[in-house]
Amino acid sequence: MTKPNLMPTKKPAKAPKTTDGAKRFSLVPAAAQQEMYEAISRLKRAKAGAVSGAEIAEIAVCVALGERDPVIPVYAARGARTVRKGGKLVGRNSSKLAAATISAAAALLADAKATALVCAGKLEAEPKAQEDFRSAFRFAARHKLPILYLVANTLAPGRKQELDLRPLHADFGIPIFSVDANDAIAAYRVATEALHNARHQRGPCVIEALTLLGKDGCPPHSPEEGGYGPPALELLRSYMERHGNWAR
Repeated sequence: MTKPNLMPTKKPAKAPKTTDGAKRFSLVPAAAQQEMYEAISRLKRAKAGAVSGAEIAEIAVCVALGERDPVIPVYAARGARTVRKGGKLVGRNSSKLAAATISAAAALLADAKATALVCAGKLEAEPKAQEDFRSAFRFAARHKLPILYLVANTLAPGRKQELDLRPLHADFGIPIFSVDANDAIAAYRVATEALHNARHQRGPCVIEALTLLGKDGCPPHSPEEGGYGPPALELLRSYMERHGNWAR
């Protein structure tokens, strides 16, 4: 008895050769890339060049959100406000993150399919501040609220972080997604993963936008943008050019 021929009768088609001008596949839509570039450019002009890594991450995460997803700023959040108008600023009290979480919960009650973003800024390590954000995270985790907390943090080689967010996962089961705040593409992709987790697991997530510092505590190479390596616009433009999405 002869064995059946399991080999394909035709050779598989070869992948098309790419040239320098050819478009490459990207998980970030071209429209989102363009929107982020324009938003960072607007903010840079408005602030005379001073754009922080946290603001770049805010822009990327807000672009990844849906139009129906509410954005609650705990502080000025100029990056978020560049692409998402409105959003009532939570009062500057000692329980501002807990108040923002309640505001997010109220917005989610009005729209069961939405995911809320809380722009938390930098969390302080002092006891009162820790009591505030731990109370907020505990409430969100207990009720499995689909809230993304965008938190700014810093990281310097050879230095201990002022505030380590990793215990949040052990204490409350909240996933921590860390990303280079200077990289808008990376922040967008991390945001889409965090959104998927929040929507399908029905629970909060923390996106940690890390500004990488030098040993002297200052951002090296691009101090005007608060990041490490190439400035955010240069990094984003290079990505767009490689993927055939640069039309300027």
